[in-house]
Amino acid sequence: SLVGLAHLGSAVSLRSFARLGSALSVLDCTSFGSTLSVRKNTAVTGDTYTYGKLHFNHNTYIGEDNAALETYVTGQRVMSLTEMGGTLHGMWMADTVVAVSDRRLKEKISPITNALETNYKALGMESGRRQDGPKRPSHGPQALSWVLRQLRPVSYNFKKGTDAKNVRFGFIADEMQRVLPQVVRELPRQKPEQDGPTGNQGQQGQQGQQADSEPPTKGIVYPDLIAVLTAMMRDFSSQMKDVSQRVRTAEHELDRLDREEPMSPVNNFAVGFSSGPIV
Repeated sequence: SLVGLAHLGSAVSLRSFARLGSALSVLDCTSFGSTLSVRKNTAVTGDTYTYGKLHFNHNTYIGEDNAALETYVTGQRVMSLTEMGGTLHGMWMADTVVAVSDRRLKEKISPITNALETNYKALGMESGRRQDGPKRPSHGPQALSWVLRQLRPVSYNFKKGTDAKNVRFGFIADEMQRVLPQVVRELPRQKPEQDGPTGNQGQQGQQGQQADSEPPTKGIVYPDLIAVLTAMMRDFSSQMKDVSQRVRTAEHELDRLDREEPMSPVNNFAVGFSSGPIV
């Protein structure tokens, strides 16, 4: 038991128990054969290297597995970090989500109708040619209408996970790829989730081999759909404006005809009689 200060020139070997009343200062390196237990606070001013898992309790820990940093809370995987980025598992909440969108970070900026027109020529016209013969060259509004007709909103439930019990609304990435491949991404392969801190190594190996043989999981960049839907709404607004203008023109023309050639009372009676119910 050291209450004050002790200087050790080379090494100290403790087989059983040591109590330090104040502080332990290590200038170079310290190796512990089994366990170091700290009851209160630990301050590290330099780098800390951990080989294995960093446990907070039995089934809450952070550990490296196949070049990925996995985080488990009460036995459930909640976050995976890789060189490509990371994956958040389960249900997450955020007060505010901001997407980087500065013009200085972008290039090849063009109207979205150009990309939709390309999709329509490559996908829509090809399918239409097989069914209905040759198609006329398309334009932006036609491409927007085609995309809107092809989108299929669905309701669904995930097969597993913390949100599996809730009904969700959205799209199927496989179907979306045939219409808007620009918003579909192939996700990095995920390691099978462990059953506990150690897991069944044999079963995990079989699951890993099975996952490698399956096609990659696909996802949708839903924020990009906002721009597509905005372009559709603008086109719809333009169409409604044209229709409203035509209706006003037709009304003015009917008013002019009524003023120039007013209908006689007999004709008015005949029109009113013919428009009534037939007994």
